Amino acid sequence: MKDKYFELKNLFIAFLLLLAVVWGCKNGDQTLGINLLPDVKILETRYHQENSTINTAVFTDTKIRVDRPKYDLLGSFNDPLFGRTDAAFAAQFRLPYHPDYDPSAEVDSVVLKMTYKKIYGDTVSSQTVQVYELIGNLNYDAKYLSSFNIKSLASSVPIGTGSFIPKFRTDSTLTDTTEQVISVRLNKSFGSSLLKIDSLKMVNNEEFVNVFKGLYIGATPINRKGTLVSVNASASMIVLYFHDAVSDTLGYAYRVSANSANVSGFNHDYTLARFNQNLNKESNNDTLIYIQPTGGIKSKVYVPSLSKWKDSTNYIINKATLTFHADTIMSDYRRYSMPDRIYLKVINETGEEEFPADSQLSSSYYGGYFDYTTATYSFNVTQHLQQLIKGLNSGTMHNNGFYLVHTERNYAAQRLVLKGFNSSKPVELNVTYTRYK
Repeated sequence: MKDKYFELKNLFIAFLLLLAVVWGCKNGDQTLGINLLPDVKILETRYHQENSTINTAVFTDTKIRVDRPKYDLLGSFNDPLFGRTDAAFAAQFRLPYHPDYDPSAEVDSVVLKMTYKKIYGDTVSSQTVQVYELIGNLNYDAKYLSSFNIKSLASSVPIGTGSFIPKFRTDSTLTDTTEQVISVRLNKSFGSSLLKIDSLKMVNNEEFVNVFKGLYIGATPINRKGTLVSVNASASMIVLYFHDAVSDTLGYAYRVSANSANVSGFNHDYTLARFNQNLNKESNNDTLIYIQPTGGIKSKVYVPSLSKWKDSTNYIINKATLTFHADTIMSDYRRYSMPDRIYLKVINETGEEEFPADSQLSSSYYGGYFDYTTATYSFNVTQHLQQLIKGLNSGTMHNNGFYLVHTERNYAAQRLVLKGFNSSKPVELNVTYTRYK
């Protein structure tokens, strides 16, 4: 009987909780279930908005990972707001199979082929590509940061130079772009050096990459306009055309594979950037917020009013959101597409970035997606604010602010301008909370 009693009691409690959930959902009560806690009394639910004191600062983003990116950006691009960006990359090339060259083999030509499908910039500026052989090793397992100068691993003498004008062309269905190819003819002497590699050094790729370490591919900086193209590294190859005593026309392709070390390199010149005078300063009066991938720019967002919640231990945060308005005019989105999503990262006690607690619940709950109707990016920071209140009271957390960053920091080109302090639509913090005792 005792067991049945507890089963009935638990069933009754479960029924009450279910009833509370249904009633709370029906009425949109975000303090759901708090009245079931013993000795808890709801005093009132309030709404708080903050938009006049939230300030921002712009900083260089020098600590992003640039190894094994989804795409390798290549080119030189002069942005009217962000200054000039030069993009390059270095990669290992591997053997798909043992080439087994005949001793009589002679080089006819050698060509580096790279494919791209995306461009960012104009389609009229000619780009000059320069190719260098690596003299330093790339490490597949190493973590390379954007502050690392990958060109320092390359020879100072190019082994090939070529030019191209970026193209953007839709396929027959007009729904996608077709892949374009950049071809750069390399020196025949370089091809001869590949032919002369000892056959035993080409038994496996571990031996081969110690002999031929790879290539560094960059673009000559240009002073106006320009483009960044997204190179598909896995479709890049060196094609060696040759003949021997038996055959007149032969070819062999050295490829960038999934096992190849592949590292991007970015150089930014902010001399003519709109924000240059405020760069890396904790405070400024700029009404705009700037975000740029490629180891470029991240913006610090500071909400002073969050510190005022320190003694709010008897508060339940029902919902808290930070909303940023895109400046579509300054962004010039018709010419320079804006990112579909950005991240809001918490600045922790050591000054490093980390995702807020809300990001652990779900991607849609956390937010950061561009709303095309309102031209805004919004983030749910409910869990973070509740956590911050607890941390402020215990002394384990401080209100250090946030960083706004691009989601595709090491392979995208899309930059973004948002409205900030003292603008027509400043950053908004909206909080709904319940007081209890």
